Amino acid sequence: MKKLIAMLLAAAMVLSLAACGNSGGGTGGKTDTTAAGFKIGDYTWETQPGSKKYEGRKLRILQTVGGGGNYYEPAIERMKAFYPGLEIEYEFTAGAADVLRTAILDGKPYDIYNCNSGDLPWMDAINQGIAYPINSLFDVPTLDGKQKLGDLMDLGLFFPGKKGDNYYAMVDMLYMEGLWYDEAWFQANGITVPTDWTSFQEMAKQCDAIGADALGACGLMSHEYPTRYWWFPMVASTSYDLYVKLQNLDYEAWKSPEMKRVVEKMAWIRDNGYYDTDTNGLGNAETQIEFIDHKFAILPCGSWLEAEMADAWTPGWSLKFLPYSFGDEAGKKYMQAGGLGSLVHPDTKNMDLVCEFYRFLFSDPDSLKGGAAIHTNVFKIPGYGDLCAEYLAPSVKDVATKSEDFTTINPPCCGWYTEIPPEIGNMIVGFMGGDLTEDEFIQRGYDLFKGIKEDSAIEKFEFKG
Repeated sequence: MKKLIAMLLAAAMVLSLAACGNSGGGTGGKTDTTAAGFKIGDYTWETQPGSKKYEGRKLRILQTVGGGGNYYEPAIERMKAFYPGLEIEYEFTAGAADVLRTAILDGKPYDIYNCNSGDLPWMDAINQGIAYPINSLFDVPTLDGKQKLGDLMDLGLFFPGKKGDNYYAMVDMLYMEGLWYDEAWFQANGITVPTDWTSFQEMAKQCDAIGADALGACGLMSHEYPTRYWWFPMVASTSYDLYVKLQNLDYEAWKSPEMKRVVEKMAWIRDNGYYDTDTNGLGNAETQIEFIDHKFAILPCGSWLEAEMADAWTPGWSLKFLPYSFGDEAGKKYMQAGGLGSLVHPDTKNMDLVCEFYRFLFSDPDSLKGGAAIHTNVFKIPGYGDLCAEYLAPSVKDVATKSEDFTTINPPCCGWYTEIPPEIGNMIVGFMGGDLTEDEFIQRGYDLFKGIKEDSAIEKFEFKG
């Protein structure tokens, strides 16, 4: 009997060790590759092409369809070439947030997922417990072993995906977001490029004289396009103090003279017929087609615009970024800088493969150049501009040369309190469509921020400006 018990205990120990994870660690034994158990510092990283280290393993990645395109694919293909026998299931699809939710409900979450932050805000994912802290990923060595991934990162960009001391969103592509126009069309029609509110008013009248509106926005994605790329920069350029107060849920700021000034500007555009109200009912592609057709002069959007509409541009277009945010004075230049980023699911059993993917995405020259050829935008990592300059869209190069003249913003209240972007978006659509008065717009904002501020169940954060 004692011999039988000893045999059973030995068998149980073997099974227990096998359950700890997959092979591939630095000791030659079994490695716990779960998110919580994986030890980056103890792992041996192998980067020789043809390695069979991950043979029989599978990594699952989900990425949403959008202006960036399937820019993960070059890194995935390079990773598969280095590690034959590794299977990578890559789904590049519209509505990725819904696909993710279905996968989680089925008990088969993706290891890495990149969803549109408007469909799945990072803070929602964090609060729902479906995102794992990525702090340890910054200690992963680059592909050449000379640095760590954290040495490449600008953690200021990671702020919207941070809670407490933990970062959750691995921000990769940087988008420069704000207002866009056709320089060639402006020149051909003698239209003033605005530098402040007075010159914007002059521009609006000039556009009206040739049958074009001054401004249009994507109403079906109002939580993003007009809210983040026009409205918040307009607030900041009118009164940065007001902008800071809004981030901190100072609801009385909604009834301040500064906010009334912002709303007066919106009313002037609307009441003089300088806003393309048709765009209130359009999605982003339809709005951008209206813009390309010069139905209106200025479009709130991001630097993915040129690549996203690659087949739609008409001859003679010269897409430029507008160094102006509707401020009262020249020189008030605010640009939103956002980015696409991915999150890691806490239930992943492939944390070593997750790390490998990011090594290729951020530090493999061929992966970086392949991705740039697809998205034509910027990764904010050292040397990227020189390595990938030939792939960047002309409009992206233009804004990159101007970016030092801007104050960069990224309103954190939109990530901290996810009720804010959709409600402000609805307010903008309602106001610019003529369904809300100035007082009603201000009161709705006041009630929204007061409700969040006084709800003790909602965690509060501080923005110091």
